[in-house]
Amino acid sequence: MARHVLIADNDREVAALLAEVLQRFGIPVRHAFDGQQAMEALADPEVVALVCDLDMPRVTGAELLQWLATRPHTPSTVVISGFLDPVLVRHLRALPFVRQLLHKPFDLFGFAETVRRLWLEPAVERRDGVSGAGEQ
Repeated sequence: MARHVLIADNDREVAALLAEVLQRFGIPVRHAFDGQQAMEALADPEVVALVCDLDMPRVTGAELLQWLATRPHTPSTVVISGFLDPVLVRHLRALPFVRQLLHKPFDLFGFAETVRRLWLEPAVERRDGVSGAGEQ
């Protein structure tokens, strides 16, 4: 598969909706329905952006992001969650690959535009970790 976005969310309806919106923008999408599946899918170098829910089984989104922090190359990441407390927000913003934090529910078209920008970024810019977390 060509460059694509990985959506890691155990809620299949939410994942399907997010995928539909991104696909309307011409962005290829793959799914992982728990954190363990996401870890396996992230071995693919064609994953250029990750949309990660925090509440997932087997490996939580927070655990997945901690694992990504130990990896030499990480996709730019948009974190989505129904609950973002201030301590968690500080922790997530400290991860250089986390580019945006979105509290559910959020604007789908704004979400799609953010992910589209990440998907279009050149590989060097996307993986160098220079850009910090985005807005909540």
